[in-house]
Amino acid sequence: MKIISKEIKEDGSEFIIYLADNNGNPLKADIVTEEDKNDTINNLLAEYFTPDDWVNNKEDISTNVVEVNYKEYVSQ
Repeated sequence: MKIISKEIKEDGSEFIIYLADNNGNPLKADIVTEEDKNDTINNLLAEYFTPDDWVNNKEDISTNVVEVNYKEYVSQ
């Protein structure tokens, strides 16, 4: 699973954060402000990734988070 954060306002004030399965299909999504973005991502990490994910990931659990900026979002 991955958590995808897409900047949906050009000024960076609004994001859609969603949990995607291994095929990239969204399972859960929220539209949040810039202020709530990190809390939302952290909550999804805590809720959907097991302690083993945290222990077995040699780098960083944040590798499961994909950031898409506004320019990338509108060009998709």
